Amino acid sequence: MGERRAPLALADLQATLYDLITAPEGATTRWAELGRGPSELESIVKPGARLSALERVEIYADMYFYRIRDVLQDEYKRLVAIVGSDAFHNLVTDYLIACRPSNASLREAGARLPAFLTKHPLAERHPPAPDLARLERLHLDLYDGPDTDTLTLDEVRALPPDAISALHLQAIPSHAVVQSGFTLSASWHALGAGEAQAPIGATPETLLVWRQGLEVNHRPVDVDEEPLLSMVRTGARLDQLCERLIESVPEERATERAFQIVGRWLADGLIAAHG
Repeated sequence: MGERRAPLALADLQATLYDLITAPEGATTRWAELGRGPSELESIVKPGARLSALERVEIYADMYFYRIRDVLQDEYKRLVAIVGSDAFHNLVTDYLIACRPSNASLREAGARLPAFLTKHPLAERHPPAPDLARLERLHLDLYDGPDTDTLTLDEVRALPPDAISALHLQAIPSHAVVQSGFTLSASWHALGAGEAQAPIGATPETLLVWRQGLEVNHRPVDVDEEPLLSMVRTGARLDQLCERLIESVPEERATERAFQIVGRWLADGLIAAHG
């Protein structure tokens, strides 16, 4: 008989099972690589009437991959639409080998997939894929972002004229401005409906992504709007936005254009209410 091993401490037990369940080559092969015999696992995993300890662990190993793949398939359904389910399956396999989850929540399992995809061969075959994955993940992140009361158009209209020009505007935390090398917005809804052939144009666009209520939205940003969004990220007065607009539109139209942009922000729930 072999030498009896001392019982594993809880942390070591968890690490051992995690190593087996996440092993790309399978639990049985991994256990053998560690120089351990099948019966040794029975000290931490009780065998059943029909399955050995290793066979029981293999079930969890299979569940580990397929459960995460199914979660990511739902999270990145537009990415699946353009690359296909088989290619996505292989992508997740490669991803989980390179980026084993370090968080107990399934929500975080796919957080690193967009960055991983940028260096994966799949991106060469489908150039828009990394940007699309990044936008899909951003929708999830902003959906879980902090809640903030928003300033309404009616509240601004009720202010005296001199207070409006000095109005301090700051964007809600649950928003982002992202650049893409592709026209993602035009194909977003079609891809979400599973239309794999929805074309993605190669024209770059800047997108504003934000949460309004329980819904995350995005839209292309106008050229003269983009620098103003950078200003309201940290906070700016309305008259400062007007001054900035003079650099891109005629001075006589700057105030009117500023009110158009701010009015849209207010309607979209992008501006935080004053504390």
